[in-house]
Amino acid sequence: MRAFGEWPPGLRAVLAVAATSLFMVLVAWATLIGPDEVFTGAGRVQAPTTTTETCIPLPVATAADGSTTVEIPDDFASRNYCEPPPGFGGDDSGDVTENAPPLWVGVLTGLLLAAAAAGGLAVLVWLAALVLREVRARRLREEERTAVGFTVLDEPVRVARQVAADAEEQETLLREGDPRNAIVAAWHRFEVQGERAGVPRRASETSSEYGLRILDLAEADDGSVNRLAELYREARFSDHPVTEEHRSRALAALTDIRHSLGVGA
Repeated sequence: MRAFGEWPPGLRAVLAVAATSLFMVLVAWATLIGPDEVFTGAGRVQAPTTTTETCIPLPVATAADGSTTVEIPDDFASRNYCEPPPGFGGDDSGDVTENAPPLWVGVLTGLLLAAAAAGGLAVLVWLAALVLREVRARRLREEERTAVGFTVLDEPVRVARQVAADAEEQETLLREGDPRNAIVAAWHRFEVQGERAGVPRRASETSSEYGLRILDLAEADDGSVNRLAELYREARFSDHPVTEEHRSRALAALTDIRHSLGVGA
């Protein structure tokens, strides 16, 4: 039973419908060839023969091979001969009667055959629908895999171009205002660039992690990225003063990042 439980629901349903249709066909077949007294009436009924004790037995002739035949005398009609055996003379239309099957048998047989045909047709239609749905689903999966593949391959180029295109705005943020706030704002600018490039920030990522991922996609120089990331963490979380010297180092790191961007920047 466990083996049947592991079958897909669609396959189990198809087998159930097929078994039902087969059962209906077997019932219809049994209806046609079943016992005569139920499905085909009384069948061939031997006509009763009456014999009297005073009839004259018909003469029997024995052939050379030992077989016997009953002979009909010329005076058969005028004397009280016994009746000849059934079928004698090749005409038994008066001795055997044929009864037609009852009407309900024909009706039931027709209904069963029609139901079986309808069930088989329904199974075929359903199987065709399942095949078409599977073909469409497979085609959609192929298209999605192709689209995802192109998207993943295109991400570095798009990110690098966006970082390069936004360099002027990012440098302006770094040059204006308080050095601490300027460095933090310049780093957060990578989030804007990533969103514009179609690479959104993940829910589990911090701003520092997201910026590092964006710069890694853009193939920026690791040393320059680490220097700017360290200045960001110092400006964002430290208590000591952040001076113009920190701003100058951040500007130098940002310039090196821009110059080291990968292909497509």
